[in-house]
Amino acid sequence: MTDPQRSPSENDQPFIPEGDPLDLPAGQLTTVDADTWYYFRAQFLTEDGTNAFGYFHPVGPNPSTSFWDYICMRTWLENACQFKLEDTDERGWSKWLIRADGNHLCLKATLWYYRASAYTTRFAIVDGLLYNDYKGGPAGAVWDQTLVSPAYYVGQNLGERYNLTQCQLIPVGAEAEAPTPAGAGAPGAVTPS
Repeated sequence: MTDPQRSPSENDQPFIPEGDPLDLPAGQLTTVDADTWYYFRAQFLTEDGTNAFGYFHPVGPNPSTSFWDYICMRTWLENACQFKLEDTDERGWSKWLIRADGNHLCLKATLWYYRASAYTTRFAIVDGLLYNDYKGGPAGAVWDQTLVSPAYYVGQNLGERYNLTQCQLIPVGAEAEAPTPAGAGAPGAVTPS
């Protein structure tokens, strides 16, 4: 990670929205069935400079892992977050409920993604990029292991090079049949390391 000021921190506070939500960016909005659970899959830049496909995961399964409630990208599907998009507003933004723990995808004040029970931020995929309703620009992922659990942490405003691209919502149970986006190559490893 190039900016140590942007590293996840044990002092991160939840993001508290002020003012009206943003309008959706112009482009093709990904729409889904409100009664279906989905995996989020996207292409991200690995530490060695190659592109890989991965899924949103919690950094850890419980508080014994540092930064356990943060969201990261991993190349395997096992234990990936499952989301149901709910409470879509008039602009097209949705709350993303996480099946495993009943929390929602949200932002820290430092713009890192995490699992939260309050301060719910809304999200949308437009033209294959993931956006939220209060902080402009698409989501990205960067590798960090300095004073944090090693992971590709997901956040906002990480720089265009680190943007998550070819973002998709894959219905749970249909992941084996889900096509890899054109020109993207195969997803990464299938089992955890």
